[in-house]
Parts: sequence; structure tokens; C-alpha cells
Amino acid sequence: MQRYGYENLLEFSTRLLAAAGLPEDRAGLVASLFLEADLLGYSTHGLQRLPTNVEWLLNGETRRDGTHRVVASGRSCETWDAAFLPGPWITALAVDRACEMAEEAGIGTVAVRRAQHVACLASYLERATRRDMMIMITASTPTEAVVVPYGGLTRVFSCNPIAAGIPTDRAPMLIDTTAAMSAQGPLNRSYRLGRKLTVPMIVTGDGQVSAEPADFVERGGGILPVGGMEQGYKGFGLALLTEALSGALGGFGRSGQSGDSEANGVFVQAIDPDHFAGRETFRREMGWLADQCRASATAPGHAPVRVPGDRALALKRDQLENGVMLAATIADDIRPWVARLGIPFPEPGMSSQT
Repeated sequence: MQRYGYENLLEFSTRLLAAAGLPEDRAGLVASLFLEADLLGYSTHGLQRLPTNVEWLLNGETRRDGTHRVVASGRSCETWDAAFLPGPWITALAVDRACEMAEEAGIGTVAVRRAQHVACLASYLERATRRDMMIMITASTPTEAVVVPYGGLTRVFSCNPIAAGIPTDRAPMLIDTTAAMSAQGPLNRSYRLGRKLTVPMIVTGDGQVSAEPADFVERGGGILPVGGMEQGYKGFGLALLTEALSGALGGFGRSGQSGDSEANGVFVQAIDPDHFAGRETFRREMGWLADQCRASATAPGHAPVRVPGDRALALKRDQLENGVMLAATIADDIRPWVARLGIPFPEPGMSSQT
């Protein structure tokens, strides 16, 4: 790991995406959302995604210009067809639009189809919580099948992340999880580094459970739903729910899909507590609940309870002050595009660079 100045990485990433053809304002927003993932500790979905996105822009898989088409709309809900616009850019717009509708109607919902890969859902949460909105986001990839249903061996689902941002009278709660026991990013990184998985989460073709990433990458095993072999019905249920929200509602489900596109279906819903018991009541209640969790007794030798978002926000503060931590493998993956597009990669350290 080496640390890099946040502003240096932001400027570099923006310039690299712009050199690949993305308009500068969009490039800046996409770059900031990738970096937000790194700041919050989701390094497999941060700048790690930059090379793939540059390649998609250059070969036309990602649409550089234009905007989405509103397929259906109502007072508090809209369906968008993104037609392969950059996933981070269109998802940020969907969050903003959902918040606008929630301010007017109490709840605002946007279903997006054919958004290019949206990366880390946690990156979007503070965009809503800063407006005292509760936000829920989930996504799926209709052409991707890597997760098995409970009791099965055949891959059916994508990993289907689920995220929520909950305002409190202090820092927000930031929840980012998945219906599967692992997202593909950490699994692929373990495979690349030759490491076993932290727990067995792959089921092989003969029904054995494995912690070897090669059983997934090379031998066609499937990722287990949350709960594993014993209680995987929990993750299976979540997978079906996320498919309904992010796929079927927007008309971008699995039936009739083919190819290897990483385009996502995305579901975004904002809730304005002011239309219910009130923002201050909501913030106070959730802040009290968070404090009760943190104050919970723990077993001897165990760390105090953390509420979702505590670690991520502490890590973000540290990296903004002391530099963003990047694994050498991430920089190595980016460097070929540095050479091709002529955008210099920043040097480690916090000093500003031109």
C-alpha cells in the first residue's frame, strides 16, 4: 500500500476519463465516486474500476454523451433508460432526482435500466444523507450469473449489492452489503494474490463448500447466498427481492438477456422523514439507537460494537488528511492506460502536482 494525495488522484482520474472521451464534468463526477469508494474502504470498487471504464469509453461500450430517456413517470416515481451511460454518473443523477421527488411527495423512487456498471453503492449514500434523506439503493447485472440459489448448484444471480444511508443527529449510518457471501471484487483479488478466502463461500459442482477462489474462477463453482449452506435461504430471499426491485421494476430483468455486458439495473429510493414524524424526530431516534448499539457490552478481548459507517467514515477522514491508500496492483492495472493516453500517474505523497 502507498498513500496518494486525494486531490492528485482526483485530478488524474478526471483527466484520464476525459482523455478517453468522457466530457469533463461527467469525468469529474465519475472520478470522485470511484475515489469515494476508496476513501470508505471499498478498494475493489474504487480506482480499481478505472481501467475497465476507460476501456469501455474507448471501445464504445459506454456512451459518452447524451442523457437518459424517461420511460415512465409519476409524482413520486420514474423509470429511466440509461442506454449504457456511465453507471456512476447516471446513478448519482438518480439519487438527486429521487431526493427531489421525496421532498415533494415524501418518497421518491427511480428505476434505471441499462446503466453501465455502477461500482460501489456506498459512494452515493452521503449524497442523500447530507440532505437529511434516507436512501436505499440496490443493483443487479442481468447478463451475469455467479451466485447459486439456496439448495442449488447452478449459477443464477449476480451478487446484487444492497445499500442504505440513514441520517442521525450525528454521523449517518452507511450500510453496504450484498445478497451473496462475497462480491466478485474481493474474490477475484484473492485469486490474483494466491490467497484463500476468509471463509468457505464457494459451492463446487459436486456440492462441496470451498475457500479456494480458483474453484470459482477456474472451475465454475458458484458463490453461496448470504447464510451459506445452512441458512442461505436468507440471502436467497434477498437476491429475489433485489432482482424484483432493480430488474423487473425497470424492465431489465434476466429473461431474454444475453452477452457479457456489465450493464446494471438500479433501484434508488429516497425517503424524506419530514413527511412522516419529522426529520428531527427521525435523526434523534436513529442517533439514540446507534449509541445504544455502540454501548453494548462485549465479550472480554473483543472490540466495541461499531455501527455501519463508523469504520468507513473514520477511514475516510484519515485518508483525506493523510493520503488515499492504494494497493500496488491497482496502480499496476492503471499504468498501461497512463502510457496509452499520456496522462501521468501521480507520485505517492500529499504534495500537489501539476
